[in-house]
Amino acid sequence: MTFRFSLEPVLRVREHKEKLQRQKLAKEVKRRQNLADQKANIAAELDDFLGQKDLHKVHDVRKLKNSYVHLENVHNAMEKLDRDLKKADKSISRERDKLVVAHREMHMMEKVRDREYSVYKIELERFEQKAMDEIATRSFNR
Repeated sequence: MTFRFSLEPVLRVREHKEKLQRQKLAKEVKRRQNLADQKANIAAELDDFLGQKDLHKVHDVRKLKNSYVHLENVHNAMEKLDRDLKKADKSISRERDKLVVAHREMHMMEKVRDREYSVYKIELERFEQKAMDEIATRSFNR
């Protein structure tokens, strides 16, 4: 007599759902990390540009205008990345909440499986005890 969990298909579905949710969360975390890396790269480029600006005095109005346009573009890019990072943080939070729910559902099914297994073990012990009593009764009657 072997143990068969009656809700095994449901448990497998919930395990799969949790696995997919973990993958979604990992994807969002990776996306956020990419945005953070882009922001760090732009900040480093901006620091380099500002450091070079102090070394070279600008004598041409066109160069000065191009410098300010470049600075404005970099600041706009930084603001866009900041907005994207905030969206990514919200998305990560949502995916994490979904993962918590999926894990809770799977954990609930595991508890049901454990309870069912405990009942199975008790029944198996009773069956074995009954068999042993039957054997003892037969050998006593001989």
